[in-house]
Amino acid sequence: MSDAWEEIQAIKSKRNSLREKLQKRKKERQDILNLSSGSEATKIEAPAPPSIPKPSRFVLCEDDDDTQENAKPDTEVECALLEALSEVSPNLPVSSANVGSLVSKKLMKNVSHEVVLNLLQKFVAQQLISVQEGVHGGQKTLDIISAEHVKLQVMIHEVKRDNISSNVDRELKRKSCEIEVIDENTSKIPKVAEKDEKKREKKPTDIMSLLSMPSIREKETKKVGEEILDLLSKPTAKERSLAERFRSNGAQVMEFCPHGTRAECSRENRGTACGKLHFKKIIQKHTDESLGDCSFLNTCFHMDSCKYVHYEVDGTAVPAIKTKSLTEERKILSDKTILYPPQWIQCDLRYLDMTVLGKFAVIMADPPWDIHMELPYGTMSDDEMRQLGVPALQDDGIIFLWVTGRAMELGRECLQLWGYERVDELIWVKTNQLQRIIRTGRTGHWLNHGKEHCLVGKKGNISDLNRGLDCDVIVAEVRATSHKPDEIYGIIERLSPGTRKIELFGRPHNVQPNWITLGNQVDGVRLVDPQLIASFTERYPQADAVLTRPPPQPPN
Repeated sequence: MSDAWEEIQAIKSKRNSLREKLQKRKKERQDILNLSSGSEATKIEAPAPPSIPKPSRFVLCEDDDDTQENAKPDTEVECALLEALSEVSPNLPVSSANVGSLVSKKLMKNVSHEVVLNLLQKFVAQQLISVQEGVHGGQKTLDIISAEHVKLQVMIHEVKRDNISSNVDRELKRKSCEIEVIDENTSKIPKVAEKDEKKREKKPTDIMSLLSMPSIREKETKKVGEEILDLLSKPTAKERSLAERFRSNGAQVMEFCPHGTRAECSRENRGTACGKLHFKKIIQKHTDESLGDCSFLNTCFHMDSCKYVHYEVDGTAVPAIKTKSLTEERKILSDKTILYPPQWIQCDLRYLDMTVLGKFAVIMADPPWDIHMELPYGTMSDDEMRQLGVPALQDDGIIFLWVTGRAMELGRECLQLWGYERVDELIWVKTNQLQRIIRTGRTGHWLNHGKEHCLVGKKGNISDLNRGLDCDVIVAEVRATSHKPDEIYGIIERLSPGTRKIELFGRPHNVQPNWITLGNQVDGVRLVDPQLIASFTERYPQADAVLTRPPPQPPN
């Protein structure tokens, strides 16, 4: 508060000094106006129409302009002399008389030799040239024996710039003088009153602005708060260790060229070599290139007869991603974690006894929802989905449930019936073979679907998840029907590493290490976990029993 008070006192003292200067200036102006009006009255012999007198202050402005106009040739002569010295510098030594005649020709007027000598001596003091005295035609001269060409050029630019700025200042001053004299004679008193009124209005505004300024204590408090927020926003040692643990080692894929084919890329880049991945057209006997590209590209069901253009990868295929072996995975997990190779059970999930499988930390399901469309696989009714034995698979954990179309609302209902709380959602944005957004999806009653949703549900108490590592959007290429992107497995593994995971309604391409896949399209039964083998064999002595509907129990 003391700083604000000192600033207020400083403004008050400054205001008082300005007020005194203003009063003094007003008095001087009034005296000038009186003198000018008196001199005008003595000169007038006959009555004349009233006019605004031209005070002496206006004349002073013109006198100043005339003085500056008289000084202007000196600047022009100096600039012309510098240019002349720059021109004759290769032909030194040269006499001052010759340089003076050259300057006179440039300015097209006579320049006295005395002015040239004075300017040359000035340049000698500025170390632009070196001279020696001489006599030419009985007149004292100076012979220029050397010159600094670079310095001369710099000096020429500076003189020209100063000349331009002085002209601008002089013009502005002249106009301001004219405006002030006219204003004084027409509205002198109202203007002074208006200024005083503005000052009175500005006074409380200045005081309020000073009072609203933060004090030193408030500034320090704000600074400390910003430092605390900065510390809180920085990742902890645990978070940095977690991010480093799941960091990918180098590029594992090749980037697609935005031009598509190699020929188009070469035409756009004018023959420059491109190291990205390209495509080439598949031209068959029935292909009509004028029809353009097929909407479904490599997912077309009738590629053998489709007349549209299809594509395949040109040259080297994308290198396979080097996945970590089970031995390498154990190195980053605790010693108590046991990882198994892929396991699967071919079964009908409507009739499988889920209790024999044990408990899992993560469940992922891609159900065959009945979306009231023709699909290349069998579907399940809404009631059958509601009655699945999912609750038996988990006490504490998360579930990833793929939904689409009308199943989005049904999926939320199923999560609630199975005992889950929906906490998040993943979105898969679909791209075609050429890595472009799909605009002609095969699903959708009203709009063509170019994306799918995966609901994330939580059950029980979960405390060992790695939160905040991944994004909730997956941009990936569409493959076979209902083939979900492989990126989902990496997201789940980073979220819950080394835990038991199960996938419902899986197919052969879904089998993953440390996952158990259930579905009617996988090949037989493959189990590795000894405990799971024992419980499953006890419940199903014959593996074929899980593939069919259980026989009805005889009546008691």
